[in-house]
Amino acid sequence: MGIVIRQSAKASIVTYLGTAIGTFNVIFLYNQFLSQAQVGLIAGALVSIPLIFASFTQLGIPHIAVRFFPHFDDPTKGHNGFFGFLMIAPLFGLSLFVIGYLALHQIFNRIYSENSPLLPTYFYYMIPLTASYLYMTVLEAYARVHLRIVVPAIIRELFLRISNGLLILSFGLGYIDFHQLIQCITLSYLVAVFGFLIYIKQLKRFYTRLDFSFLRQPIFKEMLGYGGWVLLAGASFTLIQHIEKLMLPAYAGGLSTTAIFDINSRMGLMIAIPRNVIAAISTPLLAQAWKRNDISQIEEIYKKSSLNLLIVGCFLFLLIWCNLDFIYQIIPRHEVYETGKWVVLMVGISKIIDMGTGLNSEILINSKFYRYDLLFYIVLAVSVVVGNLIFIPMYSYNGAALAALIALALYNTIKFIFIWKKMGFQPFEKRTILIIAVSLVIFILVSQIPTLIGTKWIAWTMNIGIRTIAISGLFLLAGWQLNLSPDLEELIHNYRRK
Repeated sequence: MGIVIRQSAKASIVTYLGTAIGTFNVIFLYNQFLSQAQVGLIAGALVSIPLIFASFTQLGIPHIAVRFFPHFDDPTKGHNGFFGFLMIAPLFGLSLFVIGYLALHQIFNRIYSENSPLLPTYFYYMIPLTASYLYMTVLEAYARVHLRIVVPAIIRELFLRISNGLLILSFGLGYIDFHQLIQCITLSYLVAVFGFLIYIKQLKRFYTRLDFSFLRQPIFKEMLGYGGWVLLAGASFTLIQHIEKLMLPAYAGGLSTTAIFDINSRMGLMIAIPRNVIAAISTPLLAQAWKRNDISQIEEIYKKSSLNLLIVGCFLFLLIWCNLDFIYQIIPRHEVYETGKWVVLMVGISKIIDMGTGLNSEILINSKFYRYDLLFYIVLAVSVVVGNLIFIPMYSYNGAALAALIALALYNTIKFIFIWKKMGFQPFEKRTILIIAVSLVIFILVSQIPTLIGTKWIAWTMNIGIRTIAISGLFLLAGWQLNLSPDLEELIHNYRRK
């Protein structure tokens, strides 16, 4: 787990920094210079809808790259043309998407024109944005199989967030109009793709050799079958992550309610960043372990990921939830966004459930049971869509968060039972219950801290600072005294020794 911890730690820093920049952009710059509907368009729809399209367009290529790279791994032979295959194969899916998307132009307009007229206005911009997301995902997967996730995270998390912030600022200062703003944002994603290519070339892994001889070998049939399954699974999961921003604009409130959901769900989603980072670097290790049939390493990753991610998830959730009222105070037009407070709670709890069950999807998708993972994704997708259809008309953005919470709880329960029954191991132990109990006790204690009143910014800083220090100190003390995690204990021990 050494390389996992090192790469995860670095990428986590980059990701959290990028998240902080992105949060600053949305909360301050976007709300300062854009209307609520424009915020919903740029922060929500122009990100989520192309991501959904790209997940179907990529044909499962990123997952194929991770799973089958060990069969092509030979630098002396340019990885047997594997990089060239990764570059050419997605073009087929992209071509089909463009044809289908243009054919559905009128339906797209009919769905969104009444409540979200900005979306039909920028209909054609979805095509280059989809292509950019497609190739960023493929190239990031290629970097990941070389256990390099930090620089791709810098491009994805820092470059795009900083460039978007500067563009919004340029719009606010009157240097560009809104139409030019959308054009420049689209261009920044294309530039990011070239950034990935330059980095891969710097790694000396940019091979121009094309060798499609494997198309006549049995492995291609296996790749094709695997790609078809993970295409549906990956696309379903992306759809699930972003379905609210696809559906909310079609209902009353349109992009304005999308903006409320987006800003509040971002705070809840910050909890899941460590899981995403650890999953990115652990997936190649799991693929290698399955190839060696090293069940003990797979079980170790499963258990450690569950324990460590549950601690981190509970800690981050308490930091956000206990300080949420103070966070709202610094958001422009906070009286609008405070109405989405329960979105933070429900999204946060759903992410804790997802983190506490460990890297279950990553274990399944790299095993012989990967087809079952698709079945579980379908259950999740159907649950989310049906839940949204029921709850969005009733509770708007709060209904979308409730649907996601119910669906994710069901989804992770099914995966937990399946892995336990089919593979004979599960991630939980006594310390799992202890972590949850400690988190509840810390929440109760911190909730008793009185709110300080005084000069606005001094009081605000003191209120957040006291609660943050209290939560951090209590978690650190509990982790040390109760040995909540062997890895945490080792880190504390090494720090004290140094």
